[in-house]
Amino acid sequence: MKTNLGVCVKVLDNAQTIAETINAFPSVYHDGYFNCRTIAKQYFLNRTTGDYLATDLASAVRCTLEQWGAGKREAPGLQPLREFSNALCQPEIRASLAALTGTPLSALTVVRQRRYLNAEPAKYDDLLSLESNLFFALHTLAERLFIENTNVTYPMKAVLLMTGFMPAFDGKVRAGLQRGGFSGMNKTQYLLPASAVHSDGKKISGLPFLLGQCWAMCASQIREGISKSSFPELIQEPGRVFDVLLFMQADKRNTITVTCEPTSRVWYDFP
Repeated sequence: MKTNLGVCVKVLDNAQTIAETINAFPSVYHDGYFNCRTIAKQYFLNRTTGDYLATDLASAVRCTLEQWGAGKREAPGLQPLREFSNALCQPEIRASLAALTGTPLSALTVVRQRRYLNAEPAKYDDLLSLESNLFFALHTLAERLFIENTNVTYPMKAVLLMTGFMPAFDGKVRAGLQRGGFSGMNKTQYLLPASAVHSDGKKISGLPFLLGQCWAMCASQIREGISKSSFPELIQEPGRVFDVLLFMQADKRNTITVTCEPTSRVWYDFP
């Protein structure tokens, strides 16, 4: 297998197009996201496990997931609100989500195809810890928040709503990734992998580093585009920004904004 040598993720559009793309994204989806993140930030600051913020966050996340399609068509059903609240009161779940919140895309990058964390080469134990928190959160939320969930989509949406860590691999985002040159994303189903050992898991754990590289390298037009949009508060939410841009570029009537070059490389396989 070819390794990830020379892969680079870029934002191609100018600031005005980025602003227009953000504004064209359904406003109800923006509203639900910001509501959840506002409550989540307070939830992570308050270390008391059985507090009212867990219930407030559970209610907001459950409502937004329902607005985003959970329980409809072939999407998994939602557990009762009490189960959402009980899950978010668990110290282990709170800790894993807090760890992801404390590691935003802006703290991640790739230099000469080596992953960096907070501007330093990432140590093996740090990478293992990040991956462990991510996959623990995905699997635990899949089990505790949803009914008969097998795919990555809705656990990733739940993680996104609470932490802003990275885009959620729903059908639109996967199509946007594929259209932008991220090979291997044109799946009709994307089952939740056990870990980052195999290719589907590597795509989940590797993408945040490449997007972090893009966030830093293309900072000028991204930041200007966000500031010109109707949602300037997205400047603090890089994971959500890419979620929106990738979702929108799934539509072939829209220009390709986020691209991975060269497309011949296995973008997710870091040495």
